[in-house]
Amino acid sequence: MDKRLKFTYDINTIDHLGVKLYTMIPPMLAELVSNAWDADAHNVFIRLTNGDKKQISVQDDGEGMSFDELNEKFLRIGRNRREDLKCDVSAEGRPVLGKKGLGKLSMFGIGHKITITSIKDGFKNSFVMDYNDIHNRDKGEYEPEMLCVDEATDEKSGTCITIDDISRKTDFDLENIESGLRSRFKIFSGDFVVHIGDTIVIDDCSISEDSYQFKWIFPDDYKDIKDDLLKFGVDKGVVGTIYTAKTPLKSAQQGIVLFSRKKLVQENKAFDKRGNDNFFLYMSGSFDVDFVDADMHIDNCSTDRKSLAWDNYDNSELEKLKALLEEIVSASQSKWRKLRKEKKKEDLRKKNIDVDKWLKSLSPAEKPLAEKLVNAVIDNNNIDEAQTEDFIDHIKDMYGFKSFQDFTAELEEMDKLDDETAIKLLTDWEIIEAKEYAKISLGRIETINQFEKFIKNDESETKVIQKFLEKFPWILDAKMSSFDREVRYSTLLKENFPEEKIPEHDRRLDFLCSDNNGVVHIIELKRPSVKITEKQLSQIYDYVDFLEQHNPGNIEKIEGYLISDTMADDTKTKKMIKDAERGGIYVKSYSDLLTEARRYNKQYFDLYEEIRERDGVQ
Repeated sequence: MDKRLKFTYDINTIDHLGVKLYTMIPPMLAELVSNAWDADAHNVFIRLTNGDKKQISVQDDGEGMSFDELNEKFLRIGRNRREDLKCDVSAEGRPVLGKKGLGKLSMFGIGHKITITSIKDGFKNSFVMDYNDIHNRDKGEYEPEMLCVDEATDEKSGTCITIDDISRKTDFDLENIESGLRSRFKIFSGDFVVHIGDTIVIDDCSISEDSYQFKWIFPDDYKDIKDDLLKFGVDKGVVGTIYTAKTPLKSAQQGIVLFSRKKLVQENKAFDKRGNDNFFLYMSGSFDVDFVDADMHIDNCSTDRKSLAWDNYDNSELEKLKALLEEIVSASQSKWRKLRKEKKKEDLRKKNIDVDKWLKSLSPAEKPLAEKLVNAVIDNNNIDEAQTEDFIDHIKDMYGFKSFQDFTAELEEMDKLDDETAIKLLTDWEIIEAKEYAKISLGRIETINQFEKFIKNDESETKVIQKFLEKFPWILDAKMSSFDREVRYSTLLKENFPEEKIPEHDRRLDFLCSDNNGVVHIIELKRPSVKITEKQLSQIYDYVDFLEQHNPGNIEKIEGYLISDTMADDTKTKKMIKDAERGGIYVKSYSDLLTEARRYNKQYFDLYEEIRERDGVQ
């Protein structure tokens, strides 16, 4: 008797549920891997051949199919295996993944020529299905080309499917295929190994300990959600984890995926009932919802297994699952905002910026706006840690300017200041602050010009230059803001270094003072014409050394400044000048002071000009 296989079909079914539905390789391979799992295979070998004639081969070592099984089960479209066998587990006790009987059609979405070879109990059957031949038949019946029928073999049981006539032009992306397949299952183990070339597919473990910032596990971390939803989830055996990353995730990682019976039933979905929020850029999650695919008759999954049938409102369980997941996501969002805010504050405290302490120090009139500004920065997840630090420093500085008080007074309804407006306020204040600095800088530049005139006119060191530097110490060093006369230290030095022992033209210790940081400065001014030699350097060394040895108070640091426009050019003096800085003694010319002061203060004016040009400020 001539045995033949028969494939009965509707060409529209093949086109819509195969050719058009499966155009990507990972989903198609997932259907074949599912079949291998259901056949109790322990190894699946996927081989991808590039070149002009591309080919995909999927071979497993499962139980295989006999001729009759190929005819009555494999070639039968829409067969519900679980319903047919009245059983939803395999011979080895695996939860059966297949249900619709449509997975075989997925191959026609990738290639038009399919060769199936299956061996069972020592007999091999092999045949070819050609989509073009199937498409050209009128009657809806097709007899595949037989390659062998019940051929005796000593080969082990299993099934091999080869896909040819692939229209793809580019080479197969093995990494993308492996990743796509890995994300669709939780079945890979030593008992079920899928090989793609030389790669072994393992369960998705892309979320490592160091790649997320926070995580919450359902149901343990969600005891505070609505009681009825919590009870529903627990009763239905729903388990899962929500992760939030430190930085925005790739779009393929965002959202929650659902698995049932260890197979993907819902691709990434936000489950957001309140509208879009940047929280979802950071959120990822995975949940097992086995109950949705537990019924052998009811099918809650879409044909391509990309999503559940959420629109089926006759299914109250799906409706309740969706409500549960939305509640979990909403609770996670609140937890995330609170923890992320505390984390930012903690990071700031590690850098000696205590936001809460600073807010407490403000007056009742200042605090409301300050809190809004601080919260706008800390709650804004588009602002990273470094930017947060800069903005908080910026806010604190703002409260030191009179102009800021005037600026905030113009805000008529501070209680309506939302985050977006607050950030704009900070940006606007950048211009105002730059103006303030520009005013200061312009004033300082005028001061520098006046000092330059004193030097050129050879004004008196004691009557003019000394008094000028006492009033504007930043000319000596940009870090100096104010000086306090150190009379007791000056007296001590003069008692031990009497002026009568010093030549008349070099007799002065011009002044000695301390700055806001408690640093004591010994400053000696020389006329521009007085040459700095080893002798003058030795003298200020003696002053510094004496104060360090006979410290009458709690001097933490002593620095010496020796200033003149003329330096000796011998090697020994040059070396002493270079070495002096390591000992906290600075030899500078008046020209150096002027150049450094101009450069330091000009940057503020340049900043203002840059912001004004950028924002079109007049």
